[in-house]
Amino acid sequence: MLTIHLLGHSYLAKDGKPVNASVKAVALLIYLTLQRRPQHREHLAELMWNTPDALRNLRVELHRLRHLELDLFPSHQPLLEAALPTDLDRWLREADHLPDSRLGEWLSQGSGLPLSGLEDLGSTEFREWVDSQRWVISQEVEAAFSRVYARSVQNGRLAAAGLIRARADQLGMQLHITPAPSRTTGSVKFERTELTRRFRQLLERARETPQLVILSGRSSEGKRELLQGAVAGSDWQALQMQASPHPELQRAAFLHQLMRLLPPERHAEAHALLAQPGHREEDLVRAWTLVAATGNPLVIAIHDIGQATPFLTTSMQFAMNLPSSLMLVLSPSSADEQHALRDALGTVDRSRLHHLELPALAVHEVMDAVSERQQLLSADQRRAYATRVVQQSDGLDLHARALIEADLDLPGTRLPLPAGVRDALLGELGTLPPAFRGALARLSLMYGPLDSAVARVLLGSDAPAVLAQAAALGLLTTAAPEETVRMPGLVYQASDLEDGLCFASELLRVALAGTLSSSERRELRTVLAAHHLPLQPALARYYAARAGLNDLAAQAEAAQADLERASAQLAAPVSHPAAQVSASAVAPARRAADPCQNEPGDMPLTRTERRTSNGYRVATERGQLQILRNGLYAQPPLLRLLWPAVPAGNWDMVARLDVQNSAAELERTDSSYAFAIRVGGGPQVVYTQHAACELTQGQHLGAQVPLGCWFALAGTGDGGPLELSVKSLDIALTIAAWRWNGLTVVPLQQANSTGQLAGRAAVAG
Repeated sequence: MLTIHLLGHSYLAKDGKPVNASVKAVALLIYLTLQRRPQHREHLAELMWNTPDALRNLRVELHRLRHLELDLFPSHQPLLEAALPTDLDRWLREADHLPDSRLGEWLSQGSGLPLSGLEDLGSTEFREWVDSQRWVISQEVEAAFSRVYARSVQNGRLAAAGLIRARADQLGMQLHITPAPSRTTGSVKFERTELTRRFRQLLERARETPQLVILSGRSSEGKRELLQGAVAGSDWQALQMQASPHPELQRAAFLHQLMRLLPPERHAEAHALLAQPGHREEDLVRAWTLVAATGNPLVIAIHDIGQATPFLTTSMQFAMNLPSSLMLVLSPSSADEQHALRDALGTVDRSRLHHLELPALAVHEVMDAVSERQQLLSADQRRAYATRVVQQSDGLDLHARALIEADLDLPGTRLPLPAGVRDALLGELGTLPPAFRGALARLSLMYGPLDSAVARVLLGSDAPAVLAQAAALGLLTTAAPEETVRMPGLVYQASDLEDGLCFASELLRVALAGTLSSSERRELRTVLAAHHLPLQPALARYYAARAGLNDLAAQAEAAQADLERASAQLAAPVSHPAAQVSASAVAPARRAADPCQNEPGDMPLTRTERRTSNGYRVATERGQLQILRNGLYAQPPLLRLLWPAVPAGNWDMVARLDVQNSAAELERTDSSYAFAIRVGGGPQVVYTQHAACELTQGQHLGAQVPLGCWFALAGTGDGGPLELSVKSLDIALTIAAWRWNGLTVVPLQQANSTGQLAGRAAVAG
């Protein structure tokens, strides 16, 4: 049986043994097999040789195949056709029923560059065809890796999943997961109770006079669900539309949706307005007159408004004067568009203009959503699961729902981006020029802050314009090595002095990287490895290893060793001064009671979140302090939370750590940690899950803390300004209670007018 080998080096085999066929003959058979239709001899000859004697060369190759007893083509037939089985077909079939015993062999078969050896053959047209087919095959391989990976995770075979993930990383492939069939009927629902209550209060005001809401937030899906849930069970009707930059299309979509709410006798008027539009101002009056004719209280929402067109603002201002029960909702797609929309609506009655923000998902909202699906989990396990969903999804409804419905274990390590989430994130960039999206995809391969030098390596002379446009659109944001949030008010201001940039959304960066072919990723990593070799050999080694450049990786590793030896000679010996903050070494082993079961009755239920430029999310939820991050794979930046001065004395804390990951390959030492405490000018006392955390000058190890459960810490400390710092690639830290000599630091309630910590609360555990 003849088989064409497409994975790795291309060759022809018969009964499992290679056939001594020429490269041109193999290329000819591959072309016919993948094209799957007859090809004319003249076309094949020009494709493979592109010389005056091309037809003679083709006849010679066909004769050689017959000489090898491979009589595949009838003589003198003008059209040639072949459909040989391929190793790719067999490899893809094995993916659906692959035992762990054959996983290593299966992975190795899919690890080679597809169609290797055909790069320099034939005409320019043939070489372009090889490149396109290589991309198609790479996508199929990537999808197969993803299927086997997801199945391994779902079945709890984490060792197999880790092996697949490591091989995919080596090949520069992006693994994706797709939801499994749900075990329960119905989709996962997230109840944003507090925001729904506030919106319903505005609906009551809209019964008397029209109200206008600017609804901001990162989740388009969440906004739609919020509005639909707010009108459920009431006499209000919701009409929701996607924004269009073209007034005619927006009006047509509006009328089509409106017709389902109109009484039958008004349908003809709506059809006439659709079929025979008149002057824009007259049509506006006629359309809003139809709104009043519905006879029902109506919510009209326009989502993802990219720009406040004059037609839109005029229409809104007219609608606000209707004698109807009407709620208008405008949903901008970015902070800049929100400001532009607010300015464009400057003449609207401010007492009827409201601003609501859809926040990132809260842990307790996810816990409520999964309570029926995760009945077998303990309270600790369910909280750990919900926290990891919020951390990995970045609080986005669509991503959180995909993770939950995929029924995957969430061990705290990163999972591939679900395909539906990737498509939705990329869809948000759909209005941008393809060339600009392609430039963003190239930038997404950078692990670390983007500076002008790296951008030029990736984009050439287009770099300054691309960076400026991406920053203006909010896709890139300032990346500082240190960030500060002032507590307890969660006050944060991005630095204007830093010129480094990073993607504002790690999820979007991953989605963009997935649009590149594996060959494109290898090419870019090769360039980046060479660029970073002189000054950042650890990063160069990482790029070189992922591009398969073993010699360059070894060179970078040697340079890294030299750098570490030089640093060790220059560094002063690390001493551990008498700690000004101390904690019981055995305290982390004590399981603390779940603070949620003893929450003070006056704790606010709302969630307040501040997102830093580096992707740290500092939030208060039911009085508890949460620090979350799903960060760019790079050496993590430092986050400092600063409180006013606390008095010297005893302190105690109840907290939990559900996620802590580092980018060990990119660091000279594992200097990341879960959190550290400092008072005044004293040392940082470090708490971490990883025992191998490398301490530096001015740091002191407090304790190693457990993962996935509440723990208690207690100790003594001096007085002075209080600092809690975090330095981690990925983190999910929750502090439920923290008292310092009788002063309540957490639960967070509010800051009084003098800026001092306020409030007292019971401490669990």
